Amino acid sequence: MKNYTFGIDIGGTNIKMGLFKITRFELIEKIEIPTPNIDHATTIFDAVIHLANEFLDKHGITYDEILGFGFAIPCPVKHGYVDVCPNLHWRNIDVIQAMQNRVPDHVKVVVSNDANIAAYGENESLDIPHNNAIFYTLGTGVGGGIIVEGEIIEGRTGAGGEIGHMPIFETNEICGCGKSGCLEQVCGTKAILNQARRLIPYSQTILKSEHLKVKSIFDAAKHNDSVGLKVIDEMGKYIGLSASILAVSLDPDVIIIGGGIAQAGDILLNSIKKHYQQYARFNTINVPIVLAKTGNDAGIIGAARYSMKA
Repeated sequence: MKNYTFGIDIGGTNIKMGLFKITRFELIEKIEIPTPNIDHATTIFDAVIHLANEFLDKHGITYDEILGFGFAIPCPVKHGYVDVCPNLHWRNIDVIQAMQNRVPDHVKVVVSNDANIAAYGENESLDIPHNNAIFYTLGTGVGGGIIVEGEIIEGRTGAGGEIGHMPIFETNEICGCGKSGCLEQVCGTKAILNQARRLIPYSQTILKSEHLKVKSIFDAAKHNDSVGLKVIDEMGKYIGLSASILAVSLDPDVIIIGGGIAQAGDILLNSIKKHYQQYARFNTINVPIVLAKTGNDAGIIGAARYSMKA
């Protein structure tokens, strides 16, 4: 009987891996190790297998009890195939085949983009999962995932759900993607810090430009600091606007806000809701907007849940 599954979140810096019991979906153990930095096409998969075997030996589990391996990876992926993944130095890698070569035939291998996987995991972690969901992950950049009728939308090339690169405003500055006006350019970490630094010299604020951190800006906003509040309002405006565009395109059941920046909590969520209400059309104005729940484990939880999908 298949009682266990693995969730693996592969990043450019670290690999996170969790062993989950399928019944009641319980995390048995998790570990984080540095991502190998040589021979990336083989060493990453070898490291995953090494960790898996350690987990199985420690808990007295055999591969006969393993349902599968779910992978979250930091790049576009289509049907398990990666054309290029700069963070992992991968080119033309069939992730599914690479793992199937290392595990028994009955073990299922599934893979998707890390933001899509987080979207799937966050939606499945709600008290009542929805068929249609939009997920934002706010951090250094802005990522996203889209679930339609219970399926992750990868799109033709695997770029489905790249919410952070929606063209949302006018600017001459160039985004990391090579274009300009992306949502990420106003709602990513760098943009938040730059916005605060532009405002500080002309405002009464407790914030200082030197050694400024995003958390400091949000903490200041919670104490009604003018700069903190303006930065939050700017973020809420553009996330709310982008969400309203996605909503009339997809008509989702829920919009989930996650990522490290979402730890700002209700002060950011309320700003997003306010602006969303201003921009939303038709009955999409009633779509609930909620904070994500799984935190730093979103990748391994989503990957494990995705491996359990029929």
